Amino acid sequence: MAEFTDVTRRSLLAATAGLAISGAGCLGGDDPKRPGEIDPDRIDPGGELTVGFPGELDALNPLTASSGPTNALLDLLYQPGVLVDPATFEARPWVFTDWTARETAEGMAIDLSVREDLRWSDGEDLTVEDVLFTYELYANRTPGRTFGATEPIDSVEAARGEYDLTLSLDRVVGTYETDQLSLRLLPEHVWSGIDDYAAHDPEVPVALGPGRLLEQESPTERVVSLGRRWPLATQPWVEDHDLLLAGGPYLASIRVRLFAGPDAVHRALLNGEIDAMYAGAFEAAQASGIVDREGLGLIAGRSDGYGHYTLNMRRPPLDDQAFRQALSMAMDRGRWVRELALEYAVPGNAVVPPAFESIRPEAAADEPIQQRPDGTAPDAMRALGFRGADGGGLDIRTVRSFLENGAVVSGSAGTYAGREYPGSLTGFGETAQTEAAYEYAFDEVSSELLAQADVDAELYVDGQPLGELHGGPLVVLSPPADERPLVAEFTRGYVEALRRVGIPIETTVRPTDAIADRAYLETDFDVYAGEWSDLSSAGVPSLYEHFHSDNAHADGSGSTVAYNAAGYGLDGLAGADEAIATARREPDRERRNELVREITERIYLEAPTLVRSYPLEQWPVDTEQFAGFLPSIPGVGSSNLWLQSLTVHRR
Repeated sequence: MAEFTDVTRRSLLAATAGLAISGAGCLGGDDPKRPGEIDPDRIDPGGELTVGFPGELDALNPLTASSGPTNALLDLLYQPGVLVDPATFEARPWVFTDWTARETAEGMAIDLSVREDLRWSDGEDLTVEDVLFTYELYANRTPGRTFGATEPIDSVEAARGEYDLTLSLDRVVGTYETDQLSLRLLPEHVWSGIDDYAAHDPEVPVALGPGRLLEQESPTERVVSLGRRWPLATQPWVEDHDLLLAGGPYLASIRVRLFAGPDAVHRALLNGEIDAMYAGAFEAAQASGIVDREGLGLIAGRSDGYGHYTLNMRRPPLDDQAFRQALSMAMDRGRWVRELALEYAVPGNAVVPPAFESIRPEAAADEPIQQRPDGTAPDAMRALGFRGADGGGLDIRTVRSFLENGAVVSGSAGTYAGREYPGSLTGFGETAQTEAAYEYAFDEVSSELLAQADVDAELYVDGQPLGELHGGPLVVLSPPADERPLVAEFTRGYVEALRRVGIPIETTVRPTDAIADRAYLETDFDVYAGEWSDLSSAGVPSLYEHFHSDNAHADGSGSTVAYNAAGYGLDGLAGADEAIATARREPDRERRNELVREITERIYLEAPTLVRSYPLEQWPVDTEQFAGFLPSIPGVGSSNLWLQSLTVHRR
């Protein structure tokens, strides 16, 4: 196996590669500069940025918080050992100044050194013992939200020689820098006295970040005080970075205001009550009102997630690749982009967002990646795309013929559903299925649901009407219109199109939290509409979390959350367990990227989840009073709001 020491060692003086900004957004005023081009000496420090968040916050527990807004606030407070560079996605020195990894008989060992100039928000010094305690807690308790990163941790102990600690893993983990070394660090003097970490809900967390949370004075507001010249923001590699601005934070504080929902946040921005919206609250219909308002602008980011419809492969005929591919061909992703997202989205295909270019299947063949609403994906990534009729709408006959012919787009070149497919981009081979698992035909309508919809034929599976085989219509779980109006409308149109094909299917409306329980705990669903964000730029952690059978409930419900709701990789079902496990162990970044591209293409063709779209992230902000916004990064005003706090400053 490969040696790690020379390949993965990072020093405090690491320099940053150049960055080409592809979409800087509206930076406001007459200042075209990116933060890295601004002279820090000309900044007038101070001031407060007020950010509007939708809804309520979860408990401020860094181990259990699951909502995007809560984690955005927690990231202002807690810090990881290693920082993933928002531009290059490389691991950078942060709380850990240096590290090296080596293979052992039991797995691998990581030696690391800890900075000596940091303090917790209560004034206590950060010590090596704090880091030791943190990893002992992770090793012994394995919190659910960090399972993929913490489960391999075997032990941690004082190191011999020049390093402070040695972290031992029970296997080789190629992405250890962005997994194990990127976990949030905890103060021993606080957490050692907590018996039930899952129930911990501090009003004022003790943490290590640039911000210190002040006592709560209002149920709808929290204030994070920011200190000047935070040590981690003055590192040489930060000063040399093309995008980042060293020496921050420059603001005195960030005020988080809570509102009932996205519309209320939007109104508050237009009324001058807040200076920025939490980016996750932005909706396409708000864009014109923002860009037309003097003093406001949109900072363009890069998507780190996607919207999807996930299929429960445990239930026939959803266990058949041909049927899942037909469901994909009936999904009009262009409608989402044009009519609902108003071109603030890109049509979806692979489970890796376009921002992570090096691990997309297109990168293997040097094909362009669709980054814009009006762009075109390569033919290989359109294989399961919408089959539109000449006069508009779904080409019902083509989708029916695809099922009747029993063909499967497996990775081999050919013509499928009237569209030429050039073959696999990555050369991964073929999917496990090369033909349909069932015999499909269309015959007289027996479903009352389809009869009421005036459909001329119903899908039969091995001679049996689908509704009888399934025990009733297929059901799509979708959020209510008052919670996710665009998703609700898209689901309505998608279900209507599938009915026209001859598939008995209906929608059941449930709140997002209830859908999560049905999908991740109970596996009680056929199809559900969902969203993923803050995915890993390395690819492997997210693939493991969402598509490895370790994270799927095999039979019925489970007591723990399992994000592989589709059941991909379970016995008897399509999967990529072995390939994902190999990619997790691979220490060489280029070889690991190659494996991720192959896995991603296989998942696209085996279709356990149908990627609807990638959002073109926008962060609505006051560009008249503030500058220094970081453009073209994932989580531009959401998961990376904390990073913005280091560079944003008043004009």
